[in-house]
Amino acid sequence: MLPLSAYREAIHLDEPIRALTDNDPRSDLELITTALDGLAGPDSGPLFPADAIIDEESLRETLRYKLVTREPGPLSPDVSDAIDVLLSRRSAHLGRTTGRNLMRISEMMPFSDYGSARNVAMWRGDVRELKADAVVNAAMPDLLGCKDPHHPCIDNYIQGQGGPWIRNDCAIIHEMQGSNEEVGGAKLTRGYRLPARYVLHTVSPRPVAGNPTDADREALARCYTSCLDLAAEKGDIHQVSFCALSTGKNGFPFDEATHIALSTVNRWLQLHGTDVVELVIFNIFEDEDAEGYMRALNNWIED
Repeated sequence: MLPLSAYREAIHLDEPIRALTDNDPRSDLELITTALDGLAGPDSGPLFPADAIIDEESLRETLRYKLVTREPGPLSPDVSDAIDVLLSRRSAHLGRTTGRNLMRISEMMPFSDYGSARNVAMWRGDVRELKADAVVNAAMPDLLGCKDPHHPCIDNYIQGQGGPWIRNDCAIIHEMQGSNEEVGGAKLTRGYRLPARYVLHTVSPRPVAGNPTDADREALARCYTSCLDLAAEKGDIHQVSFCALSTGKNGFPFDEATHIALSTVNRWLQLHGTDVVELVIFNIFEDEDAEGYMRALNNWIED
């Protein structure tokens, strides 16, 4: 698989994302129209019938659909700027949670025996609001994003708010590698219009009929170590946020996946220390999932 050193320059990984001050005088409607006109292309014909009455929300949804389903490729400066301003405005409305200020497991559950409790946090919220150095994306094998605009997956949330530049970067990585990403592997891109500066894209296992094999368990553990190894190699990633990899539609039993996540992160932090990666955040969405993590931590027996 392609190492970080082989692609970091090609996707300008070490260049900061330009700060955007929203002094653009155009309304959201004008920006959406500019973006849609550019994405449609000169030969695609009109997006809507000439006599259609289209409100702004319908146009906004059409733009989201276009961005989710588009193939990677260059964007004209006008289109790129319009999308950039729109995503920056939406990000401002989503709110912010600062990762480094989250309560650690050692504070939430002082009697837990979890070894890395001082360097691990749990957080329930929208990944598009989390200000951390890196968030982890449950990626497709080709890294090019979920193409179903109706699928409420983290891949859509991350690429939808981060912007089309993430998919373009992933396409460069995929082309340079010459193959899909292996299960358990990971790649790193910038986060663009996410609050997170970087995205770690990892391909997690999908057990047959929800019955994981030893190979599935090992692959899931590699997802966590691959992401943390990349974060450490990059050198300026101090907080990493993981979603519940392989659960949900991938069918990995939640309790077992939770134990693999907690134990793998614990071993990695104890082996590598916290000089670079100082905090690992488990981003949990459902009440039931939060209860599963709490049970695991309450009953933890440190080796």
